Amino acid sequence: MKAIITGASGVLGRAATKYFDAKGDTVIPLSFTRSSRADSRLPAYEKLDLLDFDATRAFFRAQKDIGVIVHCAAERRPDVAEQDPQRAERLNRDVVELLVQLAEEMGCLMIYVSTDYVFDGKAPPYKPSDKPNPLNLYGKLKEAGEQAVLSSTQERTSGKGAIVLRVPLLYGEVEYNAETAVNIFVDVIQDQSGKTYKMDHFAVRFPTCVEDVARVMYDLAHTDKPLPPIVHFSAQRGYTKYEMTQHMASCLGFPIDHVIPDTTDPATVEQAVVRPGNTQLSVEALEGEVGVSAKEEKGFDAWWREWAERNKKA
Repeated sequence: MKAIITGASGVLGRAATKYFDAKGDTVIPLSFTRSSRADSRLPAYEKLDLLDFDATRAFFRAQKDIGVIVHCAAERRPDVAEQDPQRAERLNRDVVELLVQLAEEMGCLMIYVSTDYVFDGKAPPYKPSDKPNPLNLYGKLKEAGEQAVLSSTQERTSGKGAIVLRVPLLYGEVEYNAETAVNIFVDVIQDQSGKTYKMDHFAVRFPTCVEDVARVMYDLAHTDKPLPPIVHFSAQRGYTKYEMTQHMASCLGFPIDHVIPDTTDPATVEQAVVRPGNTQLSVEALEGEVGVSAKEEKGFDAWWREWAERNKKA
């Protein structure tokens, strides 16, 4: 199968490129912000600005025999979306609308990566059929992208149609720790200068490895079964940010006395960006209806222990 992966230079896009390529698919990885790749064994990036709609149309219409478009590109940072709403709107909504149209023209499957932040966090675990109620602009724009996908008139049969894949907070192999909101905790843990950090110990997150998400995307692209319009994938063990740092520090072998739990309910204080408290995604339908495994390959602690071992040797 030939797969186009947008946002291929990002954490999830790199994982998807690596996984699809390892499985024997022909991968066309798209990137705009980066031209060089960390792994020279993988296909070179095709440079494309998705916000240039004429160039995007021309590029996609020139491709032949595409089986799937995996749309990872997005403004994934809620704070940045609030600071530059016009750009976030074009990237998180308008680009999705365009790619859905192009997928219909090409007669291929499109997998749109969305977020658990389309929910308000008040009634977890959330099923794909539950009604979204996003609390911030990022979530609202990702829901708008979902609506573009759901409006597709192409039947969701094997290898065709457009589907939404909702995922939660992600972590994985990064080029720098700030690439994910989980990996950045490595910097906090390793800062043994005496500085103290307050870490949220109220909201529950479900950190999920990008390698597992990549596998799920591949399985969705290659299944013979009809696909539902929305599917969920998430690790099922929840952690507060404070708990994540505790587990990671144990895996990395660092003391963690300088990280202090903050049990303040965010709803009681003024915030620039309101975040939901618990947006756990139910994965029952992924396994029961689609037949795709929702199991993690390693789990949070095992992954970070392996990461620590690799980086000791590096």
